Amino acid sequence: MVKKSELLRVMGALILLMCSMPACSLVTSKPGDVANTVTVEERGVWLNRTEMFVPREKLLKLLDDLKEAHFTSVYVDVYFQGNVIYPDSRYLPEFPKVSEPDILTWLLPEIKKRGMRAEAWVEYGFYAFHTPDAGKTTDRGVFLNKYPELTAIADDGVTYLHNKEWGDFFSLCPANPKSHELLINVFTEILERYPFDGINLDRIRFPNEHFCYCNYCKGHFKSDTGLELKPYKEGMPEYRQWAEWRKEQLNRFMKSASAKFRSIRPGLTVSLSAIPPESIDSMGQGWDNWLKEGYIDAAMPMLYGDSNFNQRIMKLKTFPYWIEKIFPGLDAAGLKPEVILEQIKFAESQGAKGIVFWYSGKLEDDLPGLKSGPFAQPAVSPLGKK
Repeated sequence: MVKKSELLRVMGALILLMCSMPACSLVTSKPGDVANTVTVEERGVWLNRTEMFVPREKLLKLLDDLKEAHFTSVYVDVYFQGNVIYPDSRYLPEFPKVSEPDILTWLLPEIKKRGMRAEAWVEYGFYAFHTPDAGKTTDRGVFLNKYPELTAIADDGVTYLHNKEWGDFFSLCPANPKSHELLINVFTEILERYPFDGINLDRIRFPNEHFCYCNYCKGHFKSDTGLELKPYKEGMPEYRQWAEWRKEQLNRFMKSASAKFRSIRPGLTVSLSAIPPESIDSMGQGWDNWLKEGYIDAAMPMLYGDSNFNQRIMKLKTFPYWIEKIFPGLDAAGLKPEVILEQIKFAESQGAKGIVFWYSGKLEDDLPGLKSGPFAQPAVSPLGKK
């Protein structure tokens, strides 16, 4: 029989041995455990299509740089301008400027080989077509050419959203169930074909407060609320009904889409490139409710610019799941590296557990500061398989 004193001596020696081991040997998977030295943090980047249409060696170099800077997730652009990035889709044409056939077959393994997650970023969402100048073509893309009645219409009758820098965008009506069906079909095809760890939804919203006034929206708004559909401004008695009706149309889309995605890929992460908190009503994107209902696992509100970043962060702190499921999107394209570092510092000081960058092509000057600063240590994404 071992004496009690001898047993205590052995236990003490084991404790001393453990305390002398490197910190990484003491890592546990239990959140909040003081011994857990692995940072659990989302460090993501949207991989824009322009970086995917370069020679393979250049793209692999970018992935190496992201790995070296301890990024955890890459959001891969797969759907944009009325096209998809892969061949032989049942629904949409392949983008004509791809540099290699079926790039996803080798890109996803390369991302995962470097220890990063890969999500399918469906960049255009309800935006079904883009053209530099709507006045110079009658083409509206596959979906709107076939179903012109699904075109979102502004309150002044214009059928597209104009951006002076990028051109004209045509949107599917975000309220119409047929629009929902078309998008869910495309997104489901992507998830069935390729082993993405998640899907990152984008532009799941009305284009702005002036859309949509198509016949479907006019008829259903009237039958649902008893009101005529017309421009309602904040402060008007009918504004709240108008805002909530639009949110409900997208709630229906998200409920159906989320259920479909999870039925074909249990454990899949569903995330969202979200609008800033002040635009939730004007664009009908009630993503705070989508988090609450479990339709999405995470939201990346796009807090681009620096004029009111801190105020937006403080607003987000009032949202459910601020720490666990909300990861601010920062504008690496438009801000200097020192400003980006200040934004990360402030977001972390308020409890944020992750950041996502717009976008891959503008990160080069930010990487040195990230590697020597907030990303100096490796991290594990909280968006792993459930």
